[in-house]
Amino acid sequence: MLKKSLLYLVTVSILAFLAGCSAGGPRVDYLPSFKKMALKTFAVEKSPDADIDPLNAERIAGAIEGNLRHKGYTSAVQPDFIARYDVSVVENVPSNVSFGFGIGSYGRHGGGSVGTSITPSRDRVAIRIDMVDPRTRKVFWSTSTQKSMPDFTTPESRRAFFNAVVYELLKPFPEAKR
Repeated sequence: MLKKSLLYLVTVSILAFLAGCSAGGPRVDYLPSFKKMALKTFAVEKSPDADIDPLNAERIAGAIEGNLRHKGYTSAVQPDFIARYDVSVVENVPSNVSFGFGIGSYGRHGGGSVGTSITPSRDRVAIRIDMVDPRTRKVFWSTSTQKSMPDFTTPESRRAFFNAVVYELLKPFPEAKR
């Protein structure tokens, strides 16, 4: 009986740990009038406040452009909307990982418990993409997320990371209307 309880406790602890590690999807917000807009062309611009090096800025801009083209939009000098991105790095974010283990008592027999808290820190990158009306300069659709920064070993791994993040961010953005 004790082995089953212990197995159950360990299984629940592992599932709780994994659930705590998973991140939610991107946050999306938009104006209600957005659904009526007939958008076909776009341009990409970096926010002047973006805190990112030039090479990663190019990777993000390329990922945004590729995703929007895949959705049927066309790049233009005088676009229907501007995809403006902003990036910032949040340094040394603790992971808030903890693990606990305990065993109860039965009759005269007792048990003990073990607990630990691991709080390693890891840089996170916050990425936001705003769709802006070029005439009014007002945002009509916005999405954002935060991701842990992996240890990049190659330029290709950086590009793959930013492609994946931008794909996740723009997934809810609708395809171009034909």
